[in-house]
Amino acid sequence: MGNLGAYLRPVPAGKTKEFYLENFKDEKGEKIPFVVKAITPKENERIVKRHTVKGVFNNATYINEMIVTCMETPNLKDAELCSFYGVMDPTEVPSLMFTIGEKNAVIDAVSEINDVKIANELMDAAKNF
Repeated sequence: MGNLGAYLRPVPAGKTKEFYLENFKDEKGEKIPFVVKAITPKENERIVKRHTVKGVFNNATYINEMIVTCMETPNLKDAELCSFYGVMDPTEVPSLMFTIGEKNAVIDAVSEINDVKIANELMDAAKNF
């Protein structure tokens, strides 16, 4: 049967990744960290389901919720942060807080911590086989 024990491990939800964006600095001019965390596949499935209506998947709203769900620092659900950006729904914050390039960097960090990039690379490799 093989080494089944090698396959028995908890899902790595909760692991984190720290990264920096050039335009976000503290009072001293030092870059401040952003921290994203991994979520479980089950959490992702629930988010996908919320953003699929009548079989149509809304990628833009999915991405914003993934950013809010995975972002540990800063907490994008914080009432003060939402108020600053003039919204009540935290999923609107990423589109107001970040430039297009910054948002792409955040999406890359979320994808990396959740191993989405590895899955995409494996799919691309399989297509080229």
